[in-house]
Amino acid sequence: MSVRREEWSMGDIRFVSREELKKAAELSDLVFRDEEQTSMAVKFPGIFSGSYLSSPGVFEDGQLVAFAGLVPGFIQMGTVSVPVFSLGSVCTHPEYRGKGYANALLQRVFDHIDRAGASLLLVSGTRDLYIRQGCHTFRSVRSYLLSPENEVVRRAAAGPAIVREAEERDWFGLQRLAENREVRYGRSLYELATLVRAEAIADIYKLKQKIYVAESDGRLLAYAVIAVRDKLKTEAVPLVIEWGGAPEAALQAVSQVIAAKGISELQFQVPWHETEMIRALGSSTYLEDPNPGTVKIVNPVRLWQQIHPYLQQKSPEALSGVELHSAVPGGEIVLTVNGTAVQLSDKELISLFFDTQPQLELPVAIREQLKELFPVPLPYASGLNFV
Repeated sequence: MSVRREEWSMGDIRFVSREELKKAAELSDLVFRDEEQTSMAVKFPGIFSGSYLSSPGVFEDGQLVAFAGLVPGFIQMGTVSVPVFSLGSVCTHPEYRGKGYANALLQRVFDHIDRAGASLLLVSGTRDLYIRQGCHTFRSVRSYLLSPENEVVRRAAAGPAIVREAEERDWFGLQRLAENREVRYGRSLYELATLVRAEAIADIYKLKQKIYVAESDGRLLAYAVIAVRDKLKTEAVPLVIEWGGAPEAALQAVSQVIAAKGISELQFQVPWHETEMIRALGSSTYLEDPNPGTVKIVNPVRLWQQIHPYLQQKSPEALSGVELHSAVPGGEIVLTVNGTAVQLSDKELISLFFDTQPQLELPVAIREQLKELFPVPLPYASGLNFV
């Protein structure tokens, strides 16, 4: 597939070519890596493999001095597939900072997303740089800190399944379990294996990634991707990166790993919509946390159209009489509910769509109707698909 390079009026901002991605990885390593960590070229194949050439860079005198890694993909919400881009590895060489390159790169990113027909951008960062450009956080995750003393953990560890480390023979079963998740990133078997091998999140924290499966009568019931301490010195707390399958079996795998590895604390982030896992965790204490990073709705009206089938399946009655449109092109968004129009800023729209408790003032009748539709579920952003 050939990709046409597009030039901005500045003349030195363009998509990074396949041959230039090595320099992009070197710049990212300079900014984000230390001598104990593996190059980002290995850990983030979505950005640096050359499969996608959607990442823009800034060049001065032919040298790459700023970069933004942009990866396209799909989010599955049941039977509905929504195109999305993920942004990470946004960096500028220390000698070229303060020139507004990162802001220029973001504008390039937004333009490309819109022209590609997508509407949603997931950003791995929370810097003011992103907030100023309309990217915002949203609260949707329960953050558990599991320990051997936790009663739920002790009970789960005694479950009936057999727990073991995953083997090469398990790929079909792992893919089947991953695809059965109601809300997930769209991935092929090859993409799943590639992301598992990359170990991106584990490497960031200098942990070692392991996959454990729970099985019964030779059939995989669940899997858990867990980052544990290994040879490198780190204060990072071990964590669950991703899980799939039957929640009770996945929790049994997690609990047995806690016991077998002598783990005193294990982080486990569970999005609000994974209600069966929340029930399995029972009385375990948790904090309400934002989904990692920020999100930007690049084209609100298009996003509304893309998620409309999901909302229709969720509650056709509540969706009746609800519309979304722009007051003026590129201006504030107008939400109309049964003839009542409310103008929403980009932050308020993100809160409405994705927050478990949206931060906006609405009449009581409208608020109750919208509760039947929102929030819209998104996969946990710091799993295997982290960019």
